Amino acid sequence: MNLEQFNYLNNNLHIEDVDLVDLASTIETPFYVYSSETIKDNCKSYLKNLSTNDLVCYAVKANSNLSILSLIKDEGLGFDVVSGGELKRVLQIGADPRRIVFSGVGKSKSELILACEANIFSINVESEYELNILEEINKKPRISFRINPDIAAESHPYIETGKADCKFGISEDEALLLAKKYSPDNLNLVGVSAHIGSQITNTELLIDSYIKLENLADQLCSMGYQIDHIDIGGGLAVDYELEKTFEPEELIKRIKSVSSKYNLTLEPGRSIVAQSGALVTRVLGIKENGSQRFVIADAGMNDLMRPSLYKARHKIENLVNSQTKKELYSVVGPVCETADSFGSDFEINAKAGDYLAIYSSGAYGSSMGSNYNSRLKPAEILIEGSHHKVIRKPESFKDLIKEEEI
Repeated sequence: MNLEQFNYLNNNLHIEDVDLVDLASTIETPFYVYSSETIKDNCKSYLKNLSTNDLVCYAVKANSNLSILSLIKDEGLGFDVVSGGELKRVLQIGADPRRIVFSGVGKSKSELILACEANIFSINVESEYELNILEEINKKPRISFRINPDIAAESHPYIETGKADCKFGISEDEALLLAKKYSPDNLNLVGVSAHIGSQITNTELLIDSYIKLENLADQLCSMGYQIDHIDIGGGLAVDYELEKTFEPEELIKRIKSVSSKYNLTLEPGRSIVAQSGALVTRVLGIKENGSQRFVIADAGMNDLMRPSLYKARHKIENLVNSQTKKELYSVVGPVCETADSFGSDFEINAKAGDYLAIYSSGAYGSSMGSNYNSRLKPAEILIEGSHHKVIRKPESFKDLIKEEEI
């Protein structure tokens, strides 16, 4: 889990064998660029210590580009979807429905019908009303109960999803009550799942969650249900400032040392794609206001929301590794909001016309992008060795207004 595919060669930053300075001179900035080799390596790190019937389902919300999804499918991963649109995306690229799980607290009737018709591996049920809808449409799909294990992920409150006061999942007690209310004859309950949150650095929390889920699975089996898997979700952290690593193979080895009674399912997202990507942006100019010195970039919060939303800090570097003295700057964008900032006290050298790389932007970058300020969504580029291909064309103004009418 590192940036081995990002290196300076002849003072220019390369991804794999592609010179980003050369690339930036031919593609309008800002744009996203991804290393296919990094994605492949990260997929392999999850599969290394798994058994044949275990399943890794990539969380599509992290980056839903069709080419990225196709690459991940070819590496042997399934998919975790949270909307009908995401389910249609993975079916579009030929994903095996029996390797798809559908999570999410607000599944609609039409989405549940779609999941049933596709015959996916599991619908992760998060409330009794979902069971009522399934009864109404007279379907009996494979389902798992998504449990809220009341475990804090020790991360940002916006990405903690496993505490008792979060909207996600149901309690263990409610799961048992629902299992008693229904029966193995009319409820195809095959799994239990939980996702306690994102950016988890203390992996023992995931072990605690697994133990809780296994205990619940045992109780459900004693009631006659055929539980065949435990889904511990995703959430393994990445270090956006590139100082630490968190290894999936070590996490899986640790889980397997606790128990292997049930097949294991995981739902990683960020740890697959985050560090594969960078947002390349051009410096529009340098300015000072009061005690602050600003690098004004052409990428904004609409392109990369994480710093504004979570106060997240991504490592930023000039694409050219020069000997010019580095100074402290706040790096900000052109969006008309004070929150449009990638952070302060970045030690970089920069001048108008330079290009910067905002690292670890492969997850929750493009997928959370917007058109705020009527800004156009950027291109996405996939690097494969010495070649690159455009996997999302830059948006045009015509694209921006095509669904509107005067």
